[in-house]
Amino acid sequence: MPAKRYGLLLAMAVLSGAMQPAAAQGTSQEDFYKGKQITLIIGLGAGETYDLYARLLARHLSKHIPGEPLIIPSNKPGAGSLNAVNSLANTAPRDGTVIGTGHRFVPLMPLLGLPGTQFDALKLNYIGSMARETGLCIARKDSGFTSMNDVKTREFMVGTTGAGSELTTFTATMAKMLDSKFKIVRGYLTSGEIDLAIERKELQGRCGVSYGSLRVNKPEWLQSGSMTVLIQLGLTRQPELPDVPLIVDLVTNKDDRAALELMLAPASMARPFFAPPGVPADRIEILRKAFDETMKDPALIEDAQKQNLDLAPTSGSDMQAVFNRLYGLPAPVLERARALTNTQG
Repeated sequence: MPAKRYGLLLAMAVLSGAMQPAAAQGTSQEDFYKGKQITLIIGLGAGETYDLYARLLARHLSKHIPGEPLIIPSNKPGAGSLNAVNSLANTAPRDGTVIGTGHRFVPLMPLLGLPGTQFDALKLNYIGSMARETGLCIARKDSGFTSMNDVKTREFMVGTTGAGSELTTFTATMAKMLDSKFKIVRGYLTSGEIDLAIERKELQGRCGVSYGSLRVNKPEWLQSGSMTVLIQLGLTRQPELPDVPLIVDLVTNKDDRAALELMLAPASMARPFFAPPGVPADRIEILRKAFDETMKDPALIEDAQKQNLDLAPTSGSDMQAVFNRLYGLPAPVLERARALTNTQG
């Protein structure tokens, strides 16, 4: 064989060999989910609003993922979803076949030094959030509590699902900022159990419940006037509640307001989804892209409207940026927030 022709064939062979792994890798990533399933861990109980959002996503996400994997929702309630997030971060496969959702406040718990966390929030892979929410404190009308001023004079008996719920954090915060008195009844597994206890008059109300959750699960409470909304736990007022004060409206101390803004930031990412640490970056990109496309899917939007679920999505990369910023806030702000959320002091 002539030397010139041999050299040309050799060069083509080398070039083909060099290109093959990259092409094969691309094909492998595109086909990774084909024939597989994704487990969606839901850290709260069946029928709760977090559960409704998660199952809504599960019904529509697959068709936007190459390979269209089967998505299996799995409820694992406990400790306000902290147990599920700990499990996801430490024991779930790190290959993109397990994702989860938990209470919006949980990613802030390590930053605030709250007990029970076993994960690094900055190492979670945020996929996206489906909505924004405003937390509320509500009281049975017949309990006699008409405003937060009443909670300064006598104990307000409320229930909690555990460490990961806003109630656990904001009762301590309000007790210190607003000189309020709470009697917390612990041990409820789900929000539904708390609602039932309120209806049975075992509890006088609850704090940290999302306005959207009430609108979906207990609209009669809002429509009948059987419940009084005492305060809004958010940075912006719910339009339907123009006369109910925001907690930030009642706080004049600059350091306290800065700490509150930190604690209330997750409300803008109120239905979060994330994957464990260590999942390959290209699979996270697949999941993020699929999430963003799903949020624009007319079928999902129609499905959400039928269930009265509001949509205000945040991308996974934007979520990551928010938590990076929060974890980098000045030390005095973080120290004040930790002092306010400390239930021991």
